[in-house]
Amino acid sequence: MIARQSVVAGRFYPGSARDLRGMIAMCFAGVDTDRLQADKKAQDSPCMVMLPHAGYIFSAPVACATLLNTRLPKTLIILCPNHTGYGRSRFGVWCEGPWETPLGSVAVNRDLALALAARAPYGADTLCHMREHAIEVELPLLQFMGQDFDIVPVCIASQTSADLKAAGLALAEVAGDGILKGDVGIVVSSDMNHYEDEKTTMAKDNLALEKVLAEDARGLLETCAKNRITMCGAGPMALALYALRSLRLVPARKAWLVAHETSGRVAGDFDNVVGYAGVRFYL
Repeated sequence: MIARQSVVAGRFYPGSARDLRGMIAMCFAGVDTDRLQADKKAQDSPCMVMLPHAGYIFSAPVACATLLNTRLPKTLIILCPNHTGYGRSRFGVWCEGPWETPLGSVAVNRDLALALAARAPYGADTLCHMREHAIEVELPLLQFMGQDFDIVPVCIASQTSADLKAAGLALAEVAGDGILKGDVGIVVSSDMNHYEDEKTTMAKDNLALEKVLAEDARGLLETCAKNRITMCGAGPMALALYALRSLRLVPARKAWLVAHETSGRVAGDFDNVVGYAGVRFYL
C-alpha cells in the first residue's frame, strides 16, 4: 500500500497548511450569498457536485460557492479526466493507500474501490493518478469543510459514449444502494472550455451546461464534439449522468448551476480564458 503524495501543492494551491486554510477561508467568505437562491442558503444535500480543478486563484471561488452550506455523503467517488496520458486503464481506480495534502490524509474506501475496479471497464491503476491534478485539488476544499469523508478516486481517459455508459451502469450497480441511501456521493472534477476569448468560451460553456443541467449524457458528448467544446471532464460527467439516470429517471429536484465564471475575472486577459462552473445534482 502506498500513499499518494501531493504533486501540485505550492503551485495550484499554497503548500503550507496555514496559507492553504487561509486562502480557502477567504474563498468561502467571498461567496456572494445574495446570488444564491433563497431556499438554497440553508444546508443543502446534493448527491453529486461538479467542481472545477484549476489553480485556486482562478477556480476556488466557483468551487467554494458550489460547496457552501452543503452536506455531502461520507464516501465520495471522485471522477476526473486523465490529463497526463499515464496509466494502464482508461477507467483507473486507486484502490488503497491514503491521499496526502497539506491539510492531512484522506482515506480511500478500499472495499468500494476494489469492488468498482473488479467491474469492466474499470481497473485498478495507480499510475494514471500519480501526476494527475484534477482530484488532488478538490481534496483540501473538502477537508476544509470539516466533514468526515473517504474517497474512491477514478481517472477517466475515454470520450466514447458506449464505454462511458457501460462504466456509468457499472458504477450504479456497485454503488447504487449507497447513493440512494445517501451514504455515497459523486464528485465530478471538470473545467469548461479552454483557451478561447471570453465571449466564445461563455457561449460554448452554456451549450455544454444546458446538457449537463438536463442530465443528458449523450447530448453532452455530442454537443462537445459538434461544437469543439474543450470541457476536459465531459467524459467523467457523462459517466456520472449515465449512473444517475439508471438509478432514477427523474430527479426530485433539478440540477442547479451555482456559479459560472472564467479565468478572465482574475487574469484580466479576456482573449484566452478557461471557463469554470459548479453544479449540484439531486436524487
